[in-house]
Amino acid sequence: MNIRLFRERLRAVGSAAVAASMVIAACAAPSAASADTQAVGETLTTAWPNDVTSLDPVATANSPDMAMAYNVYQGLVGYTFERNEQGSYLAKGSELAPAVAESWDLGESSATFHLRPDATFYPSGNPVTADDVKWSLTRALDGLNAQDLTTNGLQSADDVEIVDEHTVTLHFRDADGSPVAPTTTTLAIYMMPQQSIVDSVEAMKHATEADPDASDWLRSHTAGTGPYYVSDHQPGQELTLSAVPDREPVPAFTKVIIRIVNDANMAALLRAGEIDLAEYNLSQTDMNMLESSGLNIASEPAARLTYLAMAADSGPFTDPLVRQAVAYALPYKLVLDSVYFGRAKRALSFVPSTSSAWTDAWAMYDTDLDKARALMAEAGNPEISVPLHYASTDKTQEDIALLIQGSLRQIGINATLTPHTDAEQWDVVNARSQPADGVEPAAPEMVLFNWGAWTDDPKIPVGFSSTTGGVNNYSLWSDPAVDEINAEWQMKANSPERDAAYKQAQEIIAKAAAVIPISYANRAVVMAPGMTGASFMVFPQSRFDLLEPAE
Repeated sequence: MNIRLFRERLRAVGSAAVAASMVIAACAAPSAASADTQAVGETLTTAWPNDVTSLDPVATANSPDMAMAYNVYQGLVGYTFERNEQGSYLAKGSELAPAVAESWDLGESSATFHLRPDATFYPSGNPVTADDVKWSLTRALDGLNAQDLTTNGLQSADDVEIVDEHTVTLHFRDADGSPVAPTTTTLAIYMMPQQSIVDSVEAMKHATEADPDASDWLRSHTAGTGPYYVSDHQPGQELTLSAVPDREPVPAFTKVIIRIVNDANMAALLRAGEIDLAEYNLSQTDMNMLESSGLNIASEPAARLTYLAMAADSGPFTDPLVRQAVAYALPYKLVLDSVYFGRAKRALSFVPSTSSAWTDAWAMYDTDLDKARALMAEAGNPEISVPLHYASTDKTQEDIALLIQGSLRQIGINATLTPHTDAEQWDVVNARSQPADGVEPAAPEMVLFNWGAWTDDPKIPVGFSSTTGGVNNYSLWSDPAVDEINAEWQMKANSPERDAAYKQAQEIIAKAAAVIPISYANRAVVMAPGMTGASFMVFPQSRFDLLEPAE
């Protein structure tokens, strides 16, 4: 909210809470170095439940990390948006738009990107070059999300060819080294935050022998080409983004104040006018109430899947009969009706329904407690008491976890609700799917998780969650037939034969029931009356530069 409106509200109601917000806003002014060239516009105030864990785009671990990367950095390519009647921006799937690269050409097994000749990094002012692209993608290949790149054909830094200062060619190969043709999915990965292009010249000034790629420095500093930079950060309290000076187009909101509020009631902050926008920690009940109070709610279908995963390699869920019993016990319709109030749909596969390879493989698991109890009896009625991990920062996920706990109790399974922050929830998954070298996978338990792929290619959910070595394979379940299907088809272009193979893989995975899709929910952004420009991408973060204040 802009300072003038804050002052008017302060005079009108004398609110101590608003006065405190004024103090915070006043302390977050742009640095003196940029004040004389900083464009003057509106100030947006929003709130996040937790702070960033890192400003380094390759080290994103929670939703704030991703949001920061989307607003401060750019990849080679970006999203193409179309604007709807409500003024929201909807990403058009894998349709690419220029970002750091102004154009690109496809070869038989390569993609050549032509960089914008006027692109510069802030705050250094260094020009963006092909060296920066190679350095950034090399870091990404060394990071936790390397599988995103390797499964899309970029196997090593040697496959990034510098043609000249503003031209770079990526060469695509499969795991055996054979050339593969680029596809829509191949290129779409380069609009993800983890593949952001970083100012290598500035970063390497801060490299050390112990930290050769300046990861420590990038954790707390930004060096990107996006519309904003971090002008102030008071860890655990507040972040301030300011529009990059002399960059076009100038955002309507030239300053964004992000208050770190932990468990504070987002709905109450919105009703009090202390924040202008909220996108986290809002229950469906909150949104119903806020909508009736006159706030603007932008809501659109999203490809964010909520699913339950059970450890299948050892422990109480080793027996597929027990996992199937859990699948029959889950209260699917109750979740849709009482948690989402109709703002979601049942997920009948973990492959998005927009994919030509989608099939309703999990439709066999309608809620049927009698069937679930019969399967438990067939398994010997084992006594099971196990943690159910979930994200406490997501009120909807917490409500779903409570319903699952109640349903499982009816078939003899005691699930202890175990809340986590977003970053901790990722740690839970990674501790089993990607344990450190020499470390055994974490205890065999169960996790409720939100996840979405950057495009609707079936190889992503199949390969990531249900193959040997899959980066998100919490269950540590795999099947030779599924491994073979993914190995054979993942790098091939779409075709009826490829679709049929991935449909077969989904049927096998559904029968094993180590992963149980539950729902695809709409994503909602609540804004002050009259505000427009909410953005809807694959991941649930806002592009602040697209927002517009009320007239």
